Amino acid sequence: MLIGVPKYEHPEFPPIPAALNSLQAVRDLLLDSALCGWKDHQVTVIDDVSSAEKLIVQVANLVKSVTGNLLLYLVGHGTLSMSGELCLVMPHTQPEYPKYTGLVWRDLAEVLLLSPAKARITILDCCFAGQAIEALGTGDAQILADLTQVNGFYTLTATTRNRTAHVVPLGEQTTKPTSFTEHLCDVVRSGIPGRTPHLTLNDIYPVLRTRLQAKGLPLPDQRGTDTAGHAVFARNMAATPAPVEPTISGNSVILDDTENPFEERVSRLVAAWAARDRGQDWLVTGRALFALYLWWWHDNKRTAGALTQAYVEHSYDSFGGKAGWVALLNQRARCACHNETWRVGNISICLNCLRYQCYQAPRECGGCGGHVVG
Repeated sequence: MLIGVPKYEHPEFPPIPAALNSLQAVRDLLLDSALCGWKDHQVTVIDDVSSAEKLIVQVANLVKSVTGNLLLYLVGHGTLSMSGELCLVMPHTQPEYPKYTGLVWRDLAEVLLLSPAKARITILDCCFAGQAIEALGTGDAQILADLTQVNGFYTLTATTRNRTAHVVPLGEQTTKPTSFTEHLCDVVRSGIPGRTPHLTLNDIYPVLRTRLQAKGLPLPDQRGTDTAGHAVFARNMAATPAPVEPTISGNSVILDDTENPFEERVSRLVAAWAARDRGQDWLVTGRALFALYLWWWHDNKRTAGALTQAYVEHSYDSFGGKAGWVALLNQRARCACHNETWRVGNISICLNCLRYQCYQAPRECGGCGGHVVG
């Protein structure tokens, strides 16, 4: 959900044309299939806010149906009430009465509790946005303090509690987003060298902070539970490509011939390997070896013939023996049952569809009904 307020009635709050550019920049980022991969129907843009009351109801109706990851991005003016609460400035906000004519952040945060989402992520690009984080530890805002105990909350702010956000001069805003949003999008689009193939907000934050500091811009802030901070936000465009698994006939038989039972695939492969002088090109590696080894170890170690055992052992040795196996187990893979990332060593695999499963998964694949080993 992307919310922007670009125009205001009171002259104390100058217009922010860059807010509309920021909304477009974040929307483009989320919908980019090479980066965040959101679908068009999953992104709602609100750029015609009329009042705090109507916005609160609109947000409440939207968040109630979100069960995956909920992202709320808001760009516009922010101000502080007499008691120091962060108030998001609405089009009709009066500067002397921000608490009564604006949108109090505490109220918006409370609405997010209505969502059953696994991760509730808020990005605030406004002045004094850091006050939303400061409030998390104060007794005066118990609802915000409670959020730190709720699984799956994360807040990223453009500034600390006593700083205004930065935007280029009004005359340059026709094509530019706000400074915070521009650098946030740049970090995601350029990627972070040395990180995993997928970036989380915990990965993005320190790089974003360093870039803003180098430019002399206001520093961002963050707060949240580990579960939300570790939610995958985008693909890492600067990640080192994973080594390409060699395409060899052994792997092809195990991985591609899913029309036949796993045992038949193994028998055909072992027979072909023996008939061709036990050549290296007929051995298996990577995911195919993982499936074969678990199949042999858990279910067939005692009953498999000597030739099958020799094939498994030769594949294991060819893959690097213990060192290669440990390296494989320390890789990370996404399970099909809950779409979560695990070490391969903590994952099971279906011998029918060859999809990874959580290690707690039952012995019958939820996707195809095949036998799960691991």
